[in-house]
Amino acid sequence: MMKYLKIFAIFLLVVIAVTSITSMVLPAKQRVERVIIINVPVSAVYQQLIKLENFNRWAVWNQQDSSIKNTLAGTDGTVGASSSWAGHPEISGEGKIVIASLRPNRKIVHDLTFIKPAKGAAQSELILEEINAGTTKLTWEFDLITPRPWNILNLFSSMDKKMGKDFEKGLDNMKAAIEKMTTTMHAKAYDVKTINFPASAFATIRQQIKWSDMVSFYAQQFPKVYEEVQKVNAAPGIPTGLFYEWDEKNQLTDLAVAIPVPIGTKMENNTIQVVNIPASKAVFVDYSGAYDKMQEAYNSIRKYLADNNLKEKTPAIEQYITDPAKEKDTTKWMTKIVFLVE
Repeated sequence: MMKYLKIFAIFLLVVIAVTSITSMVLPAKQRVERVIIINVPVSAVYQQLIKLENFNRWAVWNQQDSSIKNTLAGTDGTVGASSSWAGHPEISGEGKIVIASLRPNRKIVHDLTFIKPAKGAAQSELILEEINAGTTKLTWEFDLITPRPWNILNLFSSMDKKMGKDFEKGLDNMKAAIEKMTTTMHAKAYDVKTINFPASAFATIRQQIKWSDMVSFYAQQFPKVYEEVQKVNAAPGIPTGLFYEWDEKNQLTDLAVAIPVPIGTKMENNTIQVVNIPASKAVFVDYSGAYDKMQEAYNSIRKYLADNNLKEKTPAIEQYITDPAKEKDTTKWMTKIVFLVE
């Protein structure tokens, strides 16, 4: 009997030792992190995010619980302001969120305390980064505190897998609300016109690239396409960009630099592909200004499509009327933005 007790005691000590070592090695928290791109200047995004009242409207958990009640305390949008919630015990429970710190146009930190159904603590950070004029990268980092030795349970349960979709939906809600509000309040309305886009052919080089690489991609590839078009004695048209996809989440675009050529043109260089676009109904905007400030023109087109129940087709077309090499004043750059529609 004593022999078995000793074996059990040794086993128990080993389990405790392994558990303690594992607990010390593992982080004492679980993290969920998600990113989204918002087509609004960083300062405007920040002004919306600092308000707990707004955060409560965007959070998925509030939308899932019709019984939840939120109580604000302090001056909303300032450090120390808080929002307490109480709702269905199996959905929302009870807790409190406090604005812990603010770095204007850079970061918003929330401290969360969970009261029911279980006590706990977490920290939420909303990190803002300006990608270019009028575009903001928003990162949401959420750390759930899991004190030692209970953090060893993190090996068997992933908050990211369980709740990642909720954070993605919350970011989608933020993006939609902020873009709609900012567009309504500040956006310039462009005159959207309809045309019959003719059947066209383009000599192209197409590639998926990062947004940050677009300028260099244009600079490198347009001269190559133009040179090859001249070799086959085709009369080149207006330099054009064909956009097949615009991936905001990963900041990628499927883009072709394109030179219009006569239909039926054959290229000698296999790296240059001729793309034929059939005749189509289309809408367009004549945009004047720098290329990185086109968002409001695109917003005007998409609003027109929505208002008139029109569905866009790929690719979106940008025709660069003005040569930036000859005209240095960006306010005089003319671009025709064309959306083919069904």
